[in-house]
Amino acid sequence: MLTEPDQIIQLISSLLALILFVVSHLAYRRERRKKLFILSLAFFFYSAMNFLDAADIFFPQAGEYPEIWGSLLNFVVLALFFLSMITNE
Repeated sequence: MLTEPDQIIQLISSLLALILFVVSHLAYRRERRKKLFILSLAFFFYSAMNFLDAADIFFPQAGEYPEIWGSLLNFVVLALFFLSMITNE
């Protein structure tokens, strides 16, 4: 099932990003800072992006769609990190 080390690293990165999403979302719920909310969204989309990159493990017939969505999510993640950096709150 897991044949390439690159795919294993992507799955581990996805799990780490998911854990960071949970931690940052809990911090947002406690402090109600807009910056933490944007950062938690960025971690969530980063996790989804890495799951899509490794999707050919689970869905080998998916074609190009996971790659296209992964590229779009890459842009969204970078935009959210930028927004979290320029937000004053």
